[in-house]
Amino acid sequence: MSLTKRQFAKLSKIVAMAQSLLDGANEGSPKAASGKQSKRSAAAVRKRRSSADAEKMRSDILAKRAKGVSAAVLAAKYGVSTAYIYMIK
Repeated sequence: MSLTKRQFAKLSKIVAMAQSLLDGANEGSPKAASGKQSKRSAAAVRKRRSSADAEKMRSDILAKRAKGVSAAVLAAKYGVSTAYIYMIK
């Protein structure tokens, strides 16, 4: 099979990218090397609440919303989205 110059150049690029990926895999992942987490996993730590805790949080949110506390403040305090605060009725 004969390749044109353009096909040969594209194939060379692919081989070079594959080689750099293999070299990076042998040295360890960049994330592990730097010791950092991704933005999503570092920012979004999920919390599991028991049903009793969830009901207590819900009642606190309802009481504070009745007093006029903003949804953004409550969302930051409880670690939920503002949409969740607005959804609670």
